[in-house]
Amino acid sequence: MDPRNENQGNRPGQPRGNSWLWISLVIAAVIIVVLSAVVITQLKDGGTETSATTSPRPSTSAPQSTGAQPAPTNASPSMTCEGFTANVDPNSQPGWHATINHFGLAYAVPPDWTVAACGVRMGWAKPCPEGQCVIREIGAVATVANPSCPKQNLAMAGVTGSKNPDIRAALDEETKTVSLIYTQNNQAPKVEFAPVREFTIGTHPAVQTVATVTDIAADACNGSRAFHSMVVTTVPNVEGSVAFLISLREGVNVSPKPNVINTIVETLRSPA
Repeated sequence: MDPRNENQGNRPGQPRGNSWLWISLVIAAVIIVVLSAVVITQLKDGGTETSATTSPRPSTSAPQSTGAQPAPTNASPSMTCEGFTANVDPNSQPGWHATINHFGLAYAVPPDWTVAACGVRMGWAKPCPEGQCVIREIGAVATVANPSCPKQNLAMAGVTGSKNPDIRAALDEETKTVSLIYTQNNQAPKVEFAPVREFTIGTHPAVQTVATVTDIAADACNGSRAFHSMVVTTVPNVEGSVAFLISLREGVNVSPKPNVINTIVETLRSPA
């Protein structure tokens, strides 16, 4: 991928498929085969045209927020937030939604996902003496609501930062959060990581691994399995590195479709 300001970037190569055989999380009625670039424009004045909203608190179980679901009206082929504008091509990505925040790393999600307003942050937390301690917080948030428990999310994606400029080391650090994120009722899950994949976002090297998480403590809203994708790259004018996370959680009667991870990761675009 090589996106340029005011121009559409080149398409990346198709990410490797995976062998997971789980059937359908209902997040798209049509499989999009050809994905075009998310175009990013940086505003010269660095201003924000979309006002920030009050952030929901990080959740205590993955992935959900304690606040209300983001309003579907925030979803759009275009998003302006914290100095950047991201757009998708409606001709090759009909109904897809763009999202971006101050890190400048843009992506798009299928029609059935909901994009949160500029400034909204969500994430995961664990009980601690202070109450709730954040494990990981993300911005540029997109979600899929849990049909059994609409105040929770079955899927969540977003962007966060790492102080480590070494993307492979930052990815290793990110993998250490997975068990904590999916630990519920003091029951730690089993976590298996796929081999690290190396690719580029524009001219910037990126690495990715996907965790298959099993034996999660199930409850009335969620099943016992999940996928957790982690991509780490660098972005111009951002210290350290930037991570893009996707969590797909099994619901009571809905299983995640992991191939959506590949289609969303394909849309990642850097401002230069």
